[in-house]
Amino acid sequence: MARGRGRASNGSTASEVPDPATSTSATEAVANGNGASNAGASISGPFRDPFSYHAVELAPTDALPYFDRDLELQPGLRSRVDALVAEEQASMAPIDPTTSSRLPPAYELFGSRPDLRAELERVASGQPSSHTLDSQRYTLPAPEGGDGAPLDAWQTAVDSAHAQLGHMDVRLKNVELMKKYGSNAWRLSNFQQEQDIRLLSEQVDAIKGETNEINRLRQKDQTEAGSKLATLEKRWTELISRGLQLEVANITTQSEIDVLRNKKRKLEMQLSQLE
Repeated sequence: MARGRGRASNGSTASEVPDPATSTSATEAVANGNGASNAGASISGPFRDPFSYHAVELAPTDALPYFDRDLELQPGLRSRVDALVAEEQASMAPIDPTTSSRLPPAYELFGSRPDLRAELERVASGQPSSHTLDSQRYTLPAPEGGDGAPLDAWQTAVDSAHAQLGHMDVRLKNVELMKKYGSNAWRLSNFQQEQDIRLLSEQVDAIKGETNEINRLRQKDQTEAGSKLATLEKRWTELISRGLQLEVANITTQSEIDVLRNKKRKLEMQLSQLE
């Protein structure tokens, strides 16, 4: 149902009044010629977006998805629409992610860590890791030669034993600390994560509520606009029908007038002959 509805692409009516503050700031930004840079500079702090997105101008649409049901009521209309959309998409040039302004710039993982980038590439390619667990560091091998080994070899073995003893002592202390404080630290971590989940859930619920409210308002506006358009369309159809009736009546009346004029002319000729 093609109608000139004068609606914006986001479904809002054309009669909506914009926010004065937003309009003023937007006008000043355009007048200064640096609206994009000012908008980017106004965002600061830890929540600043590192990407710079490009605005995409969308073509205005006259669709009322909450009111129009032509696709459901008219058989075969959806297939024709899908065919037209596919034909239009086939005629469009493919989007290049490196040059298109519709997409954000590519993000390079581990740009400052070549070691992590190399490890990521290794995992992505499926190659085995070159770093294996060194089990020799946990053993206490005796010097080669047994009792007849030189003094330096025995000194190296003793130093290794002292190092292993120190590592084992540290491990035992870590185990004791984990037994003493680990459970409380784990509970605290779980509590913090639960609080984070609760806050995120509240934010999600708030956004869902705002989305539902926006959709409800859009449905209300579109339903009211659709009813008004249906009334105007019915009135337009009645006026067109009445105009056609008047045109037919005018043609019929004109033909009757022509017949009467011809009859009058014939009568006048007969009277002139009698005289």
